[in-house]
Amino acid sequence: MRLYYGVWDGVVYDNRETEEYLEPEGLDIKNLLQFNNGNPVMTFVSHRGFLVFHPHANLLLALRNYYKRVEEDSCGKCTPCRSGSIIISEMLEKAASGEEIDWDALIDVARMMRNTSFCGVGQTCPVALIEAIKTFPNDLKKAPNPNNAFGHYEVMTAPCIEACPAHVNVPRYIDYIKMGRTDLATGVVLRHYPLVGSCGRVCVRLCEHACRRQQLEGPVDIKNLKRFAADSLNYTVEEMFEGAAAQPNEFSPRIAVVGAGPAGLTCAYHLLLKGYKVEVYEAQRKAGGMALIGIPQYRLPKGILLEEAKVIEKLGGKFHYGHRLGKDFTIDDLFSEGFNAVFIGVGCSKGMLLGFPEDAQNIEGYSNGLNFLLKVERGVVEGECPTFSGDFVVVGGGNVAMDCSRSAVRMTDGKVHVIYRRTEKQAPADPAEIHAAKEEGIEFHFLTAQKRLVVEDGKVVGLECVKLKEGESEPNGRSKLIEIPGTEFIIPCSNVISAIGQRIDQSIFEDKDEIQFDKRGNISVTESLATSRPGVFAGGDCATGPTTLIGGMAQGQTAAESIHEYLTRGSVGFEPRARMTQMIKKCALLTDTENCLPSMHRERVQMWELNPAIRRKNFEEVELGLTAEQAKKEAERCMRCYRLFSVVTQLPIPGSDHWAQKQGE
Repeated sequence: MRLYYGVWDGVVYDNRETEEYLEPEGLDIKNLLQFNNGNPVMTFVSHRGFLVFHPHANLLLALRNYYKRVEEDSCGKCTPCRSGSIIISEMLEKAASGEEIDWDALIDVARMMRNTSFCGVGQTCPVALIEAIKTFPNDLKKAPNPNNAFGHYEVMTAPCIEACPAHVNVPRYIDYIKMGRTDLATGVVLRHYPLVGSCGRVCVRLCEHACRRQQLEGPVDIKNLKRFAADSLNYTVEEMFEGAAAQPNEFSPRIAVVGAGPAGLTCAYHLLLKGYKVEVYEAQRKAGGMALIGIPQYRLPKGILLEEAKVIEKLGGKFHYGHRLGKDFTIDDLFSEGFNAVFIGVGCSKGMLLGFPEDAQNIEGYSNGLNFLLKVERGVVEGECPTFSGDFVVVGGGNVAMDCSRSAVRMTDGKVHVIYRRTEKQAPADPAEIHAAKEEGIEFHFLTAQKRLVVEDGKVVGLECVKLKEGESEPNGRSKLIEIPGTEFIIPCSNVISAIGQRIDQSIFEDKDEIQFDKRGNISVTESLATSRPGVFAGGDCATGPTTLIGGMAQGQTAAESIHEYLTRGSVGFEPRARMTQMIKKCALLTDTENCLPSMHRERVQMWELNPAIRRKNFEEVELGLTAEQAKKEAERCMRCYRLFSVVTQLPIPGSDHWAQKQGE
């Protein structure tokens, strides 16, 4: 396979009658040549142009498919795109049927659509068509053979959608917020996961990092718009599912979900929507997993999380609380009870200490981050928040370290320090969390490492540290860290919290479970989240190591699709959306080749928060949410940066509608 002809980023390529082979510089074409195994890509079309990889490919067919999707996704808010997409789609359909059309009129419509549309759909989708008419008009006049069983797949996406692990259609729910329809906005998110309000509070905002508005005055506040949508319903999300439970019959497959954290809840949610019988086994007395016990109340009020978890019961699911894998039941037990598949989402429940000789001892004031947060959570929920005297030192630079330090400052009469071995910029914690911690008076020591735990009479009295400097870069791309001689110092304290990571508790598994682990100690899974044991899938922290709430939910959704494939086909099939995501990422197809189009200056709305002097004394929610006026103003900043990607393949694509249709013939 090779590039035969095409136009990419305005440059024309035609390798059909020349000895000099040329292809777009900087584009990794080899990642575009096959869609699924053994299925070559014939044509690829996007906002940057089109590429033809096969001598028998039909350019007209590719553009017809492309514009059918444009017509479907044009929102209708501006006439050039709504009317233009319909006209172009109909004219290309006629041309594909062998009818004569006015190509000059077609390019005029495409140009008007590109130059006068309001958003990315109308502004970018005409590019490939305009270039094709200008440069390869004769190829466009070849009607496709109607008997060829080509496959095709199209994805309308945006930088924010691709950055989101769950691929939530961000511009669409923002559109609904503009319209004042927060119920429909919430519904867009509910297509992917049930924890809408929870995610709107603690999401790490990968979508905002990708937002093209960042090239102007700053990204859209996507996270808090999601929260606004859920909070503005005037009823809980679970009430939206009243009477929505499927009615499975006695032959409907049964699935056991082990762990009621974000991954498990989302997996159960999607399986229930597909009509399966689902039962969830949870070691704790409530649903939520690490999101419940590991995220402090001031960030995520637990009532919201628990209400959203009730969606599972509304859809007909059943919870078994206080049931721990490896103690109360085994994987064999689940299959013996008649379950047809199992999803494991047990999280990483073992916190890590600092590797000191005292790790094996019971030292007062020395704890790992998870145990500390669990103690805090139980106290806050029961109305008896623990209190401490003296200073704290929290070791770590991630969000767990921020949660530990910000919780500690609310409970102690002393000072709270955070030490992290790298720079502030390299800290994995959300920068907003570091900023909030500083506002609350927490002192940070970057490029600092722990050396020794100072203990007297079985109690922590200090932590010896040393300053570091960055040396040469290592193979992993990070700088080597070097201790600076003579910079050792002791931070006097009564409590040292290790927040340097968590790991899965492998003791809950037996050899007969046949579950294999990877070199990091996580459950070994395939891309489809299948484990080494047939019928058993795993996702979330236990399969990836500690991840985000949105990352766990995305894996729960993937696992549900894989389980569905396993139960309906006997094996885990190909996922077209995942493949298109891979192509977009590996080939950097959403990288801007031009500067962001000029737009009206719109400053990002600043959400109200509790004053740091007040909030550091309690566990009340810090962020107060957007008002309706603020939300509408912020939603107006979205530029709807949609881009359409389309492939035509030599064979039907497994998992696509076209493939399903062929299977049924």
